[in-house]
Amino acid sequence: MSPAPAARPRRRAPWIVLVAVLAIAALVVGALLWRDRFGNGAEEAEALAAALADGDFSAVPVEELGAAGAAEEHERVLGALIEATGEAPQVELADAGSAEDGTRTATYAWTWTLPDDAGTWEYTTEATLHRGEDGWAVQLDPAVLGPELDGGEQLAVRTLEPTLGTVTDREDTQLYGPRDVKVLGLDKTQLEDGELEDAARELAGLLGTDADRYAQTVADAGPEAFVPALTIRVTDEDEYPLGEAADITGFLAAERTQPLAIDRDYAPGVLGSLREASAEDVEDSDGEIEAGDLVASGGVVAAAHDELVGTKGLEIVAADEDGEDERSLHRVDPVDGTEVRTTLDDHLQRVATEAIADEDSPAAVIALQPSTGDVLAAALGPAGQSYPVGLVGQYAPGSTFKTVTALSLLRAGDTPDTELECPETATVAGRSFKNADSMDPSLFGTMPLRSVIAHSCNTALLLQHEKVDQPGLADAATTLGLGQEAPTGLEAFMGSIDPEDEGVEHAAAMMGQGRVLASPLSMAVVLASVQNGATVAPRILADEEPADAEVPTPLTEEETAQMQEMLRGVVTDGSLDDLADLPGEPVIGKTGTAEWTDEDGELALHSWVIVAQGDLVIAVFVEDGSYGSVTAGPIAREVLEGA
Repeated sequence: MSPAPAARPRRRAPWIVLVAVLAIAALVVGALLWRDRFGNGAEEAEALAAALADGDFSAVPVEELGAAGAAEEHERVLGALIEATGEAPQVELADAGSAEDGTRTATYAWTWTLPDDAGTWEYTTEATLHRGEDGWAVQLDPAVLGPELDGGEQLAVRTLEPTLGTVTDREDTQLYGPRDVKVLGLDKTQLEDGELEDAARELAGLLGTDADRYAQTVADAGPEAFVPALTIRVTDEDEYPLGEAADITGFLAAERTQPLAIDRDYAPGVLGSLREASAEDVEDSDGEIEAGDLVASGGVVAAAHDELVGTKGLEIVAADEDGEDERSLHRVDPVDGTEVRTTLDDHLQRVATEAIADEDSPAAVIALQPSTGDVLAAALGPAGQSYPVGLVGQYAPGSTFKTVTALSLLRAGDTPDTELECPETATVAGRSFKNADSMDPSLFGTMPLRSVIAHSCNTALLLQHEKVDQPGLADAATTLGLGQEAPTGLEAFMGSIDPEDEGVEHAAAMMGQGRVLASPLSMAVVLASVQNGATVAPRILADEEPADAEVPTPLTEEETAQMQEMLRGVVTDGSLDDLADLPGEPVIGKTGTAEWTDEDGELALHSWVIVAQGDLVIAVFVEDGSYGSVTAGPIAREVLEGA
């Protein structure tokens, strides 16, 4: 029997292979599709830049923290710097990196605009993004927000205070700058509530301050406050009963430095002052002033505030949460204040101050250098220190203004030899005028203009009111410097005369009364212009170029010579003959007396003198005095002798 034929093999293998290949391909494609459904993280890296800038992580998944936690971390690390700069940083994606094994590391460029023109701070950080089951998420830690920050660190800003500059005299003697002081007051943490008022009143009584006001200030202060009552110079502490004050519970004397003048009441109104900004200053400054800033009050200090105070610096640090350890990340050094040099002469300032130290009414001495306009001294007497009458006082200049009247008459065609009538009295538009009671009656009659000026005859000049009109008188005043702008660094009244006055007011102006007003500084400028032969513009800041005062009608050489000759006659033959024996260069000048009504309704006298010797002019004013030669004259002599 023949064997059965062999079974025919089935052809299944190729199909199995094909199915297997297709299955594997499907798995690969599926895996790829699953992986790519979240992209490669580039979009998340881009979106992270905006989140890092503004702290809004709602569009960027954050590992562990979530959007809310990330915002809190952003505020913790960057909040102080954002508050200091007033704006969010600029953050840009500098390099998105590449996605490998579900990880992408991106680089971010940060730019902060720093406050107070301190420039910018730039740095880069890196952020790692991971792909998870829910997509790409950032791993946010402090080093993503700030350069190389450790886990608990945060950014903080430190203000770097500049060194305060100084104000000096023309020879670099320091007149204003940091001084050691003691701030006397009460530490409320050492007192019970029931003890506060008694302690405040007792301390105020010892220090001579207002007890009611201080007691209220103490009551209003916080429970842990130190409440200052009085700040004194360390050099003056022997003048206060600090031993008795120390027995008051809660008394504290805090030592510090504070910008002050070299002496109390040194050149009031000239130097000005610096003080710490008040809450009101800060509120009214539109962001220009911050708590702790020094603000200026008047004078040189106000004019040169920026140079004197300097510019604050800042330092950005990485600080731990306790604030105990920190390291510097970025520093902008402060710019220290500089020396501000004035035209004052410390020696002459002290001589002038001493010369009026015994005056019991407001008084002033101004010293001026005619060749430059430099204010050499601006002294006040002990009364009225809060009101620098030498600079801002507005008074009738009396007969010192006859210097202006004399110039107007020269321009009207008179000469020093022109004969004028000097009667005992004169009437203009129904109003009677007289000469000073001190004038020698034998002088009444006809006399040359030089003698009218020397003996200060009121009536002779009043009667010239038709020869010189008010515009002509005002023009002469302008030539001699009245009415010009106050110099930079000084709050000053530079005089006024209305060119439209007429009738009695115009006649009175011819003798320095009526509506003519001047300050001692402005009258010093009048005589300085005569001595200089050209209009003088005063200055107080020594590093400013002397100004050339432009006037419609400049002083001529002939006018200068005639004016100097007539004012020399006041010393050799007239009311300033007590100065005739002074050694040195010839002295010229003019006395002045102006009537005024005091607070009791009584007639009183302003006493004036303006004198010049060489390159020095002195103006003396005493608000309630006698005739110029009697009250102001001896003061002028003392200053000239001591200069």
